Amino acid sequence: MKILRATDVTFVRDGVPLVAPFSLSLDAGAAAEIVQPSTRAASIAARLCAAIVKPSRGVIYVGEFETRLQPPQAKRLVGFVDAGGFEGDAHALRCEVAFRADVWNLDKAAAQSRATEILDALGDGPYARAIALALVAEVALVVLDQPQRRFVGRVRKLVPEAAIVHTLVGATAALSAPVPASAPAVR
Repeated sequence: MKILRATDVTFVRDGVPLVAPFSLSLDAGAAAEIVQPSTRAASIAARLCAAIVKPSRGVIYVGEFETRLQPPQAKRLVGFVDAGGFEGDAHALRCEVAFRADVWNLDKAAAQSRATEILDALGDGPYARAIALALVAEVALVVLDQPQRRFVGRVRKLVPEAAIVHTLVGATAALSAPVPASAPAVR
């Protein structure tokens, strides 16, 4: 089953393209990286895949849900890990796990146990805490925004059945000429 399908996706702000166009298709258990020309573009690309930001052009499906038309359904399938991680202390982490357990209708004790298990496997730190929060629920897609390489393999071991996409910054991504803000979606 296709977990993530992105076709000719870009993001434009005020007529200026910020995300280099990308397309990809991921099945369950597969992984891919999206290379972007800047940290800002990489973060926006990650948010596009996680249904947090809507593409200016192109189309993204998470599972069977098109992210512009069905963002809540798409988001329920995604564990998103922000590049900045989760800076909160142990108490803040427990509170956030409890909140996510409520959102995903999970048993709070089981969610706390899962977060602890993940932190035991990854060690502590802002990015590891963010991964623990993203994986409290069973997700079909994990989106890692600019992770350290060591975390990609570790996440794969934690959720071998999930599709994983991660962003990084590199010179191979190029922005094209400005795309008009009114550009139609690619279907």
